[in-house]
Amino acid sequence: MNPQLQKQIGVGAVAGLILAGLVYFLLGGKRTDLEVVNADVKVLQDQVDKGRLLKASFEKLREEVAKQDKRIEDLIKIMPSDTDYGEIPYRIKKIADDAGIDQVSFSLKPERRDTYYTEKPVEFEFRVGYHSFGQFASLISGYEKIINLSNIEITRKPDARSAYPATVKCTISAFIYNPEPPPADPVKKPVAAAPKASGKED
Repeated sequence: MNPQLQKQIGVGAVAGLILAGLVYFLLGGKRTDLEVVNADVKVLQDQVDKGRLLKASFEKLREEVAKQDKRIEDLIKIMPSDTDYGEIPYRIKKIADDAGIDQVSFSLKPERRDTYYTEKPVEFEFRVGYHSFGQFASLISGYEKIINLSNIEITRKPDARSAYPATVKCTISAFIYNPEPPPADPVKKPVAAAPKASGKED
């Protein structure tokens, strides 16, 4: 090989190495900047992914809350009002007549207040046949408002041939919805008036 050509190749190789070294040295900071940018992009992408998950969870939670609100609204509609409670003795008398039992008496009992409702019980006494009282209980379960039949005490009469071979004492309770009162406004303390100057000089 021509010595001159070998020399040119050697000089070219050295120049190439020097140029590559310069490029590597000059672009070193840019590579670091690129790595930082890529790391920032990854962090931002993770945050975006978390945001999407939170949004999906929020939408699902909002739908569930809306369903629960609708259920509560429907439940409130079938809870008796104070007016319904006042009519219960007369409505129960009608149901008793339909079932073929005799309402002897009723008395209002102390109410029990809970967080969201007030239970207002009424104690009844009936003269009954066993089958007719079962029919009465079935009619009570179909009452259009939420009422509860409890504390049933059945006393059998000695004369089994009576039209009413037993007496029954029971409690029928109405559950009246208590909407939560609005939060009370904080009481503002009156600002004390500044003492008036006497106008006298020492």
